[in-house]
Amino acid sequence: MNPPRYVLIANPGTKRCETYRAELLAYWSGRGAAVDVEVVPWADVAARDGNLDGLPAFDRPAVVRMESPGKDDTATRLLLEAGARDDPDEPPRDWRGLDLPKGLLVRPGLLYRGFRRVLHGLRKSFDARPHLHPTACPLAVAEMFDKTAAAGRIAAASVPVPEMLGTCDAPEALHDAAASRAWPNAYVKLNTGSSATGIVVLHPNHNGRPAFGITTLAEIDGAFYNSRLVRRVTGADLDAAVQFVLNEGAIVQRGIPMAQADGQNFDVRVVTVYGKPAATIFRLSPHPMTNLHLGGRRGDYDRCRAAIPTRDWLDALDHCADAAACFDSAITGVDLLFERGFRRHYVLEVNAFGDFFPGWVDPNGRSIHAREIAATAERLA
Repeated sequence: MNPPRYVLIANPGTKRCETYRAELLAYWSGRGAAVDVEVVPWADVAARDGNLDGLPAFDRPAVVRMESPGKDDTATRLLLEAGARDDPDEPPRDWRGLDLPKGLLVRPGLLYRGFRRVLHGLRKSFDARPHLHPTACPLAVAEMFDKTAAAGRIAAASVPVPEMLGTCDAPEALHDAAASRAWPNAYVKLNTGSSATGIVVLHPNHNGRPAFGITTLAEIDGAFYNSRLVRRVTGADLDAAVQFVLNEGAIVQRGIPMAQADGQNFDVRVVTVYGKPAATIFRLSPHPMTNLHLGGRRGDYDRCRAAIPTRDWLDALDHCADAAACFDSAITGVDLLFERGFRRHYVLEVNAFGDFFPGWVDPNGRSIHAREIAATAERLA
């Protein structure tokens, strides 16, 4: 099999970019072939709203993979600038000169608006270049990043999702709505956040117990930062954190009592390759957020899987496949949650860039990237 040419839209030097590029080289080297891999920085694409004219990497046939635009300040500034171009009411500002201290959350809603604008431009550029083969439709990526839109799409496909609240514009209204529904807690999340960025797990007033929240948000001098410290907040600190998320655009979902393994909460990242579950990673944590960078850990597959009744496990994987099928993307990272007691399961999110698990291999020694690279090559053969 002759290798195709590849173009990665990524941030050069980041772990995601370099890991995938290394996987491409290794995959084809193992088949006795040298492969042409070219990286185009997100900054080059964002600055022109996704218009690929004048970027010679896209003039020849290629498989095009988009990596996450995160972890690069220049790309972040340009996406914010693109968001400002997309909003005629946004006042002028020197976005390219913006200071970005580590962890500072600068206008997440506007950042997504810029990303969406760039993705729409990419879709037009790909449509005008039939010699390019993107592994994901840019519009599908945009929708997966919009948690409310994604939840609505997969719910329409009969995939179980947590109950959601409608629009709330103030913490008091959110407290009242959650309490009136007797929710044990509510996940207040940035509608366009990722990696547990901008989440407050709100425990509303209940039977005289004061409200409190669990969050990684930290307010410093009136600005909000995302930290790796999971902490409990109450009173004015809680209201300020919730108000920040609401102002930037939020999705509010009923908290589900999480199933446990080894005495800890767990959920499952199910990575699909062209709609089929290819990897299942159990994530265990004492916290209500199981992300590995927040103190979570990967659970032993056999031990965790043995705790789940087989019928419930198979039904849940079917729903993960149904969720992935809603989006035109070679890979999706589906977040799956089992209710304590395994009576029900829910799909929490569908992640456009949810396949980055260094060190994970299947029983045949293949990484997630290797499985996607092979599946894409077979489709083009």
